[in-house]
Amino acid sequence: MRVVITGASRGIGRATALKLAADGAEAMTLCDIAYLDELETLAANLRTSGCKVRTLKADMAKPAEPAKVIAAAVKFMGGIDALVGNAGITAPSKLVDLDLATWNRVFDINLRANWLLAKAAHPHLKRSRGAIVMLASMAGVVPQLPTGAYSPTKAALIMLTEMMAQEWAPDGIRANAVCPGFVHTSMTDAIYSKPALARGRAKLVPLGRVAKPSDIADAIAFLLGPQASYITGQSLLVDGGLVHSVLNHVPGVAATPKSK
Repeated sequence: MRVVITGASRGIGRATALKLAADGAEAMTLCDIAYLDELETLAANLRTSGCKVRTLKADMAKPAEPAKVIAAAVKFMGGIDALVGNAGITAPSKLVDLDLATWNRVFDINLRANWLLAKAAHPHLKRSRGAIVMLASMAGVVPQLPTGAYSPTKAALIMLTEMMAQEWAPDGIRANAVCPGFVHTSMTDAIYSKPALARGRAKLVPLGRVAKPSDIADAIAFLLGPQASYITGQSLLVDGGLVHSVLNHVPGVAATPKSK
């Protein structure tokens, strides 16, 4: 498998690269805009397992950057079998306090960049009959306050993925989204480094714990792999049952109709 992963330096992107390498991926193109030393360390680690790796510094906020990433990946790997759109940002804010520049930046990186990546990768994925996994969020399934533009971008990303699945199925391309719930990554370490907050979040999850990046990586690897060859256009919640638990506690949403 020849894979492109964005946002690969840390967290879910890093865990996904490690998982796919362990599963036998032959080549990877890993990109990020920050933590480039960590990206190089990851690449060196992956190469010890026999995986060919190229790293790229890429700013997904720039409209021309996604196509450049795909072109570099194809030149290095000879083609693409899988695309993981993991790069994303959040900018917590109430909608009434959110400025236009921030709104546009969150949409540019979380949504537009993934469309442009997939669009550029399309002919190569068509040739390989490959697969796409986009990293959405439970915040794209149910509104999560106060995420400002973040929840709308993830909801739109889910729909974008469904559109790609429908349009590109005749080309042999599968497209699915993974929607993580609470995950302890470097981005969320400020929360989980506080024991009381960490315990409080874990108690909200029916399975009783917050996810590790590897939990999400396992789902991504499954959707990219042959075991999921008949799955496309799906949005897989990987949240320990959290979203449905929340809905069950909303008055009237999960109420059992009274018999007449």
